[in-house]
Order: sequence, then structure tokens, then C-alpha cells
Amino acid sequence: MATDLLTSYRRDLLQSYTAQAELLRRALLDRGTAMQESLEPGGWTPHQVVWHVRAVETQAYLPRLERLLARDGAELQDFDGEGWMARHYSADETWQRIIDDFLEARQSMAARLEAAPVAAWSHVGRHGYWGSRTLMWWVERSLAHVDEHLAQIGHPPNLP
Repeated sequence: MATDLLTSYRRDLLQSYTAQAELLRRALLDRGTAMQESLEPGGWTPHQVVWHVRAVETQAYLPRLERLLARDGAELQDFDGEGWMARHYSADETWQRIIDDFLEARQSMAARLEAAPVAAWSHVGRHGYWGSRTLMWWVERSLAHVDEHLAQIGHPPNLP
């Protein structure tokens, strides 16, 4: 019974994992043309938020998940999201392209996670800030990160 619940939870987790790209798309569509207007005085624009979400996903979460899929006991690198943004951000990139890239990355990883042996979900990696965490925790953390930014741009989060 416990295995069935865990299997069901992981399936729902992966469904939420891929669905978040559409939630981001809808949240941005709801904003209309206000993509370059700060969400709060001196704060990020919706465009910067979605760019950051993609950057953290592709430069931090996906490499961590890949390392954990490959082996238990992996060392996981930190990521300087603000530094990355300062060096790479472009306001000219369309938000649609950013969402498409995010969706593609999520779908690819979801397929790999779905095909992974059940034991891989329990692989533990060591991170300097977060400590020792399982692959499943990192998937949950990736979802939570996007939910935080969905709330930032005024859209209800996607709870698994």
C-alpha cells in the first residue's frame, strides 16, 4: 500500500512538474503587455522573473537532478542566480521563447525521471546550503521555486 501511495505521489509530482510551464504561460498572458513593468518599485519585471525561473531550472535544478539520476552520493553545486542574470539577461528575448525552453527542459527531465529506477528517487546528494537531500526533494524544491515566482507575478501556485 505504501509503495502505491509513493508511486501515485511521484506520478502527480511529475504531472505538476510539466504543467508549471503552462501555468507560467497563462500568468504572463494575464499580464498582457505589462511584461517590462516592475512588479513592485525597484523590483523585477514579469519578463525578468520568467527569465530567472528558466535560468535557475536549466543551470541549477536540472544539473542537480542529472547528477542524482547518475549516482547516489553526488556532490551538488551551488548556483549564483543573480550573478548569472547580471551576465546573461536579455530583455529582447521573447517571453514565449523562454517559456518554450522551460517546457522543453521540464518535459525532457520528466521523461528521464519517469524512466528512472524507483531507487533513483532516493539517491541523496550533498549541497553546500541545503545539505543532504534526495532526488525527490530536489524535484519538489524545483516545483516550489516556480510556485514562489508564480505568486510573485500574481498567479496562484501549482500545488501537487
